[in-house]
Amino acid sequence: MTKYYVKLRYYPGDPLVEIKEKDLKRLEEQYGLNISYEKIEKRQMKDGILMEDTVNSRIEDITQEVITVSGDYEGNFSDCIKDLYKKYRCPRTAYSLLGSNDPGQKISKGLMNLYGGWE
Repeated sequence: MTKYYVKLRYYPGDPLVEIKEKDLKRLEEQYGLNISYEKIEKRQMKDGILMEDTVNSRIEDITQEVITVSGDYEGNFSDCIKDLYKKYRCPRTAYSLLGSNDPGQKISKGLMNLYGGWE
């Protein structure tokens, strides 16, 4: 059985609305998937400007919000990703799906083309 696994990496300014764990829990129950959420905040105020030095940082250590979705059923997985894209929009950088497996990335990237205007 194929496992679908994706990490959707949203950087500051990417999501259309605030990502809320209660919304993710609702989707997790609705679609029978595993969904987790992590918020990484590394920005600091310097001279009145919110900034972050990312030059020597690993991608996993940069300010971002990560929604991880995994499951066994393609239809449920796809429908959940569609709902996430409709609510928050698609992640917007080339590194948005870093850490995903091939089946999860293929579905998520394909849906970006449909729901996110990447093409």
